Parts: sequence; C-alpha cells; structure tokens
Amino acid sequence: MKFIVFAEDWGSHPSSTQHLFHELAQQHEIHWVNSIGMRKPRLRLHDIKRVFDKVLQVFKPTKTQSLTTPKNMVVYKLPILPWHDNRFVRSINKRIYAHFFKEHADPAPVVYWLSVPTAHYFVKKQPQDKVIYYCGDDFSALAGVDAQLVAPFEKQLIATADLIYVISDFLMAKMPANKAKMLSHGVSVELFSESTIKADEIKAFNAPVIGFYGSINAWLDIDLLEALAAARPDYQLVLIGHIVTNIERLLSFKNVTHIPAVSHERLASFSAHWSVSILPFVINDQIRACDPLKLKEYLAAGKPIVTTNFPAVERYASHLFIADTTQQFISHLDNALNLSKAQLMCLEKTQQNIALQHSWQSKANTVINDTVRLNR
Repeated sequence: MKFIVFAEDWGSHPSSTQHLFHELAQQHEIHWVNSIGMRKPRLRLHDIKRVFDKVLQVFKPTKTQSLTTPKNMVVYKLPILPWHDNRFVRSINKRIYAHFFKEHADPAPVVYWLSVPTAHYFVKKQPQDKVIYYCGDDFSALAGVDAQLVAPFEKQLIATADLIYVISDFLMAKMPANKAKMLSHGVSVELFSESTIKADEIKAFNAPVIGFYGSINAWLDIDLLEALAAARPDYQLVLIGHIVTNIERLLSFKNVTHIPAVSHERLASFSAHWSVSILPFVINDQIRACDPLKLKEYLAAGKPIVTTNFPAVERYASHLFIADTTQQFISHLDNALNLSKAQLMCLEKTQQNIALQHSWQSKANTVINDTVRLNR
C-alpha cells in the first residue's frame, strides 16, 4: 500500500503520526512531506528567519532525529511558501509539489494522509485513491496555529475525506458521524515498560520525585505547580522539556528542577524510576481536545499518575488520581506516595495491561484494516 503523508517535520518530535508511520513503513511504501505550515508569517525577524530556515532545509542534511527513518520511507523537504490563502502562492506551491512528485503520476492507488489541513489543495485524487484526515488537535484553539487560515482548508478536507480519524470525543463531536472514527494514541509498550537504568539526572535525589516531561508551555498549570512546590518542600518536582513559557518563579523553589528535553528513548529512564507521574494541565479547549501521548507512556511505565481533570483521562479514571482543584492535586500526590508496595505492584500491572491494548502496532493494524475496507 502506498501512502503520501502531509504532517509535521519527520524526526522533529515523536508525534502520533510519526509513531504510526514508523510502524506502517515496515510493510508499506511511505512518502512523507515535511510540514507545509499552518500559520502565515508576520513581518518580524523571528517569522522571516523561520521562512528562510524552511527553504534552506531543502539543501541541508537532516539533523539528529527523534525517530529513525525506515527503509520504506522517503522524506520530502519541499520549499513551500506558507501563505496558503493566496491563490498565486498556492499555484507556485502546487508546481513545487508536482515537480517533486512527478514520478508518482501513475495509476497505482494512493492513500493521502493529511494531519495538516492546509495540505488539502495538494491532493489530486484519482478514482482509485483515498483521502484520510487525521485530526489530532482542535486547530481553532491550538497554540501556534493561525485558526483563520486553517479553517477553510479543514472544512474542505472534512467534506472530501473518505475517512476521518479523531483522537478524542471532543473532536468526534465536530465531525460527520458517517465517516469519523476514534483512533486514540498508542504507546511504544516495550520502551516504557521494560527494565531501564535510572537516569543520572535523578539518581542523587533522596526525596520523592514528582515527574513531568513534555513541552513546558502555557497549557501547564504553573500556579498549581508553584502551590505544590510551596506546600510540599520535601517533594522534588522534576520538569523535563523545552521551556516555552515563563517559569522563572517556579524555578526559584529549591525543590524544583528543570532538565532540558531528552531523546524519546531516554524518557523511560526517568518515568520508570520517579515516584509519581503528573499531568498538571490547565483546562481549555486545546486540552479538552487532546489525547496526550505521555498518558499512555506513563501508564506503560507503571508509576502512580496524578492529573488534572480533562476528558482524555476520564476513561481511565479508576486507575488514576484525578484532581479538580489544586488542593486535591496535592492530596492525591500524598495518597499516591503512601501506597503500599503491594498496592504499587497491583497498580503497575493494571496500568501496563491497559498500555498493552494500545501499542502502535495495533493502531497501525487498525489503519490498514480500515483502508482495505475503503477500497472494497
């Protein structure tokens, strides 16, 4: 089966689309188009530099990647201009795409997979082809996305797609029921559940380690974390990831440690060895629509999970500590740290059994089975 995939830059970070196609590429032909953008640059230095960097990427070797590129995958770095709402720019972009994909003008069926709605105008669907829209975010509320730019392309894509995958009930409610299907995120079960050596960065801590990894962004409840650090000075809070929002005051607490982002392969050496995993998200439309990859990874790691209350965690409510308030979050941490050894072993087994049901291989099999049905 042949896929042409429009998504984020391959290897930039281990996203759900990348995990899926890393599996699918073991047996299928994958042509991956790096991000074409979902935001119009403004006349400011940062945006202008970003446009030039994207163009220069075409001529540069790929940097260190979070995922290796499988043998059956070709990655395309097209010099696409991000002003997708301009007819003249779209015409130029389509010519660029046609130049790179001219060898694909054959009668063999193609499955177009779009994680990026702005790519809709590149699709030249033939009768034998299929279009799948993978909706992993609410683009009207997603930070860093030009919602006004994306909206008309997403509307067209929803209308023309043969199948729409969504990752949450929130997104399902926005899609036509006759062609939308839930495809929640998976997990690399073996990576996160097998024995690992404890990361050097947390070996020296004697206090209980409360851990989070991911983008340290505005969707984290920083006020909650500050309250936690102040109320429980004997707990060590460890945050791993790129800092994208102001956490200067949070880092002033002696029991708060920041570790720069680590490779995906190293995450388990932290999450399997700290005391409690946390999901301290604010509750907004972006979070209501999300299905965090780290939730399944935390489950596979087997440590107690304390989280704020958003839809993605509700289906696992009996296995998580879900908090509606800051005080309840702190109390849940206390309770999690007071679990007996037997309770921890039981929780670990239960959580890892849940994770086993959501391997990326099983998700890839679902995609293939659904695609085969589309072609009947």
